[in-house]
This record gives sequence, structure tokens and C-alpha cells, in this order.
Amino acid sequence: MRLPQIMITATPDTPVRTDIFNSVIAGRALVQEVNLPFSACQRELELYWQQLEPADAIFVRTGTIPAPLLRRCSHLRGIVLHGAGVDQVDTAAAANLGIKVVNLPGANANAVAELTLGLILASLRHIPRADQLLRAAGWESSRLLGAELRGRTVGLVGFGQIGQRVAALLQPFGVRLLVTSRSLPQVDSLEYEVVGLEALLAASDIVSIHAPLTDDTYQLLNKKRLALLKPGAFLVNTARGAIIEQEALRAALLSGRLAGAALDVFDPEPLATDNPLLTLDNVILTPHLGGSTAECLAELARRGAVAVAQLLAI
Repeated sequence: MRLPQIMITATPDTPVRTDIFNSVIAGRALVQEVNLPFSACQRELELYWQQLEPADAIFVRTGTIPAPLLRRCSHLRGIVLHGAGVDQVDTAAAANLGIKVVNLPGANANAVAELTLGLILASLRHIPRADQLLRAAGWESSRLLGAELRGRTVGLVGFGQIGQRVAALLQPFGVRLLVTSRSLPQVDSLEYEVVGLEALLAASDIVSIHAPLTDDTYQLLNKKRLALLKPGAFLVNTARGAIIEQEALRAALLSGRLAGAALDVFDPEPLATDNPLLTLDNVILTPHLGGSTAECLAELARRGAVAVAQLLAI
């Protein structure tokens, strides 16, 4: 009897806890890692795609799964995403082929929310810049004047499990919290105001993005909407880079209208070494670290294995 084959896309720099995944699968399927990167030439992709073709299920952390690849995977029954987003997979093509696509919402919520809070505080207190100046220019040159989070207005664009966790972490800081989202669950334990996107952008001192990347949210924060931000506001993005129009963001930062931005995600990824954002002193950049904690990776591997096992009924 043929054992189902499960492929895990990962790279050495962006790993999956395959040991935990295997402990849950417990020999009921063959598990193999494929080092599928986010960007590669077509010749390299062909080698990775050949490895993925026999899969009955794919657990996707790295790379993309487009329609041409899906059509080549004749055994494929299900795809599980290593996180909440589904933009790495052509979901329409998968649906047409009868391939089920499952994400893991909430598994990375605390990790992403804690990074978001860290980026907010680092932006207000200029922590990375002060560190750089202290090392390069000395004590007096690095004593930057910052601002406190207390009393600020924070706007959350998106209010799923990550947005809600960010809201919970912000409660002790005494902020005014504004929220906008397509679906707004009632969370009685949190204090927040529901407003439209334009009103949120105009009123917030700090705007933090927590929406999924969809056709509706692609470049949601374009040049026109970025112009609504109050002068001196900070923008934080730990969701998806393509939700913000990148050139418009750079222009807003260069003009000084935005006091700064803290970005964990970019469009495209990885961030090119000549990207103009790398030259700006008022930007904090991290390489898509939102879910990169030991606790989060362990939970995602466990939940991912359970989801794959359910899809394959093993």
C-alpha cells in the first residue's frame, strides 16, 4: 500500500520544525523537505517543482504554489499554510482542481503581536538609531529625544486574531485604540472604537497593519490614503508588504510627512540590497520575523501536522 507523501517547503534560513511535524504524523506518511525559495530562476524552480509533483499534501512555509505547479501535482489533495496568510497559493486554481487549502490562523498571533509592540516602542524611542549613533558617534550624539506611547492614538487596520492580540498588549499603555476591518468580532474584554479606514488614518499617531493580502487589500494604503495620515505619524507593517504602495511610502518618508515606519514585510521579498528604504534613517527594517520565535515555530509545526493528517484522513 502506498503511503501518502507530504512535502514541506522550507529553507535553511526559513525553517520548519520538521521534527515536531514528524512526531505528530508518526510514520503514517512519508515526509520530505523541499528547499523551495521565494525567488528563483525558472530553471531552479523546475528542479523544486519536480520534487513537489508526487505530493499528496504540501505544508507551505516558503515559496509560492502557482497554478502551473498545481496542475502538475496529480496526487495533491490538500495544502496547509505555515501561518494565517494564503497569498502564497493560487487558491482559485486549487479550488478548480479540488485541492483544499487550509491556513493556521492564530498560531502565530502572539509572536507577531509582540514584534508589533516592539516595533512601535522602537519607533517612538528611536532605539535602533540611538544604538547606531552610540556605536559610531559617541554618547552625546546618540541621546535622541523620543515620545511616549501613553496617550497616543493607535489605529489597527485589520482585527483578526493578530490584531486582537496587539490590542490586548496595548491596553496597559493607556492608548486610544481605533479599529477598522471587514469583519469585526465583538471583543468585550478590549476597549476600542470602530471607525472607517479614512477616519482611522487621519486620527492615528501610529497605524499598524494586520489585514490579509487579498485583491481588496492590495495597495490598500496607496498614495491617496497615505496622504491622509497626520503629519508626524508612524506606520507599522507586520502583515504583507503589498498592502502598502511601496513607492508612495518611500515618498512619504522622504518628505518628512511620516515621522517613520517599521516594516517586517516588503513587496517583493526578500528585500533587494539596493532598496531605497535601506538608506533612510527613519525606517526600522526586519526580515519578516513576525512568526520567527521558537514557541511559534513549534506550534505551527504541531498544528500543521494535525491539519495535514485531517486533510489526508490518516
